[in-house]
Amino acid sequence: MPLDLVYFTGGPRLSVFEAILADGHRINHVYANDPERWPKVQNTIDAARLRGIPVTIISRKAELSKLAADIRGKVCFSAGFNYLFSTEMIDSAEVILNVHGSLLPKYPGARTLAWAIENGESESGVTVHVIDKGMDTGPILLQRAFALSPFETTKSLARKTGEFEPRIVVEALRLYDTVSLTRVSAQNGQASSLENRVPAHSEVDPEQPLKNLVNKIRAADPHDYPAYFYLNGEKVCVHIWRPDKPEDEGDLL
Repeated sequence: MPLDLVYFTGGPRLSVFEAILADGHRINHVYANDPERWPKVQNTIDAARLRGIPVTIISRKAELSKLAADIRGKVCFSAGFNYLFSTEMIDSAEVILNVHGSLLPKYPGARTLAWAIENGESESGVTVHVIDKGMDTGPILLQRAFALSPFETTKSLARKTGEFEPRIVVEALRLYDTVSLTRVSAQNGQASSLENRVPAHSEVDPEQPLKNLVNKIRAADPHDYPAYFYLNGEKVCVHIWRPDKPEDEGDLL
């Protein structure tokens, strides 16, 4: 049965938005983070307005406190929304579901994907879960994994995650229509407590063998935040590549 949804978004999630609609669900309102700060949300805003779906821009986290009455008793879905939901909103909605680009409870929070590369994970994935009062800690509705290459980069992992998300979201919404929230899976284990990635995480220890540094180098964006170390007080950047890389692995190492 199609669902009536309130959609929250703040990033490049147009494919999720379109997949939800293509599967027959109705999005009655879009709440989007300010595109002046998060410009990649603009294409979703444009697509919603083109379809006549009301759009409200949320410029500050404080504005969320006013939305509890607007979503009372409604099914909400979050894809890349950049603010944590208030307790009043969580208690007011029928449910707020969220799509997260990792296999929770591993790698919760924003800007954590690169840790999967640095830690040498053999797989990543997408999780759709119920939002509770923690950070990506709520019960899991659906989770699916995909394999990671030993030559994965932050760019290729972000691409694969983005391509994987729409199908998992559609599957999860179909599942939500058939299950009771009392039967969704509790998250097993503790969520990893990792920092959001910042440029300083790209620094490598030049005293370590190069083979030990490969994952850390891969986890550093080679263009904007390349791996680096200091030599005689000068910052030296590191770039590694495969000269015989297959043509279909353009954004891998």
